[in-house]
This record gives sequence, structure tokens and C-alpha cells, in this order.
Amino acid sequence: MRRLRHMLLLATPLVLVGCGASQSKPTALDDAAWDQAMAAGRDSFELGRYTVAVSQYRKAANLALVRDDGSAVAEAGYDLAVSQLAANTPADALQTTQATRQAVQLRGGQEQFSLDLVEAASHYRLGHYGQAIPLASHAMLSPDTGVAARAALVLGLAADAQGDQAGLQSAASYLSTLKAPLSVTQQADRAEIRARVLRRSNPALAEQQAEDAASLRQSEGSYHDMARALALAARIAASQGDQAKARVLWARAAQSAAAQSGALNRADAQTLAHGALTKGNAIPPEDDAQVWARNAGSVVLRPFDEGAGTP
Repeated sequence: MRRLRHMLLLATPLVLVGCGASQSKPTALDDAAWDQAMAAGRDSFELGRYTVAVSQYRKAANLALVRDDGSAVAEAGYDLAVSQLAANTPADALQTTQATRQAVQLRGGQEQFSLDLVEAASHYRLGHYGQAIPLASHAMLSPDTGVAARAALVLGLAADAQGDQAGLQSAASYLSTLKAPLSVTQQADRAEIRARVLRRSNPALAEQQAEDAASLRQSEGSYHDMARALALAARIAASQGDQAKARVLWARAAQSAAAQSGALNRADAQTLAHGALTKGNAIPPEDDAQVWARNAGSVVLRPFDEGAGTP
């Protein structure tokens, strides 16, 4: 089976876990139409054209059903859900993971830790923290370190939002045991979760860890995650009484989030109709930008838009 390098949970690459169907018989992997749809989905995803990727992976998933191929269903369904998360439609991603799981089980497929991870991420993005925690905890049992490490991040984020200190500590403990060399993603995940653990006991170090995480996210182009790390650094700065620095960090997070949800992404929606090559971006929840802007006190969210001038 092909392995596609992308797991946009919160928008960061992860290796796709292998699926469970036998390769001893002809499968949809041999079908030119399936192959073409998967390749088109992958190319669109890598260009940031997430709505196009969703359309292509949906086509591939249906072609896999035509062939009754559980392995191909699992791969296409996983990629479809990841693309829906990247396009900031977590409710759609949640529905896709559940449908994929059922379809794979019908065809004798094995346990899918990667689907647990995407489902946990979808619940987290929807604010269903209590539902995200057990799914992420289970995905951490995956033998694939890439899957388990990203699951630890989701667990830590959801547990922190839920006030579950045991879950947060569990995530931090796992990430601290990762063996070198760590990827940039893993370094950033570890720094962010460590910041969340330390923000009450050692806020100065926690703030530095959050800023380090933001810098690492920026370096790999994970801008949704970068904005979240900047907002975390702002919260910690505010808790230490440094309101001036907190407002700056809030403003930076707010403008990044607002820009990601602005006109650049509308171009991606036009790709299907007009074949444009404009690159789109993941769309963070608009509420994040608004909340962070309010915390900043006064900031123009989209300073380069026509008629800009009001927050």
C-alpha cells in the first residue's frame, strides 16, 4: 500500500498507518481511476487546495467501495478525513472517520489507531474534549511512533482544556520519552505540552516553551498550531502581569488566525470551478481570531484588506 505523508490533525504531517486488507488479490489499488483520484488528492493537499483534495479523496473512497476493498477504503477514508480537518470542517471529518471505521470493519479490517487519532482530533476541534481524551489515549497505544506522538499532543490539548491534569501529565510523559532525533513537529508538540504543564508552577519557563513551540511551528509552516502556541504564550505572560507583552502576543495570534480564514482561502474554493492554482490554507475557527483580538485590546485583524481600519 502507498503511504501518504500527511496527517493534518491540527495541521502537521504524519505518516499514514498501514491498513489491514490482504494484498494477495487484485484491489482498488490496481484500479487506474482509484490511483488517479488518490494522486490528485495528494497533489491538491500538498498545494494546500484542501477542498479539491476532499473531492478527490471522496471519489477514491467510493471507488474503493465499488471494488469492495477494505484496505483502499481505509486509506482513502483516512485521507478524506485529514483533508476535511485541514479545510476546517471537523464535523465532516468526524463523520468520515466513523463511516470509514464501519466500512473497514465490515470487510474484516484490523484496528485502526490512525482513525482513532483523526477522530480524537475532530472531537477536539469541535470542543468535545471528554470524547477526544479516550480516543487519543487509545491511539497512543499504536506501534507507530508518529501516530502515538501526535495522539499525545491531542490528549494533552484536550486534557488541558478539560482541566484533566492526569491526562495532561500522561501526554507530557509520553512526549518526554521520545528518542532523538526528534522531528520539528515532535519538538514543537513536546514544547507546547510542557508549557501547559508548567504554566502554574514555573510560568517563566512555560512562556519560553510556548514561544519555542510557536517558532518551531512557524518553521514548518504549521500556522494554525503556531497561532495556538502564540495564544498560549500570551495567556502565560498575562498571568505573570506582563500585560504589554501579552497584548502583543494576542495580536499576533489573532492576525495570523484571521488571515488564515480570509480571502486567501476563498481562492481555494474556486479551484474546482476554474482550475486556479492559488494555494489555500487551513481555516482556523473565526472565533479564535475574534477572542484573541479582544484580549489584545485593539488590533486590526486584517490590516491589508480593502477598507481595513477597524478591529
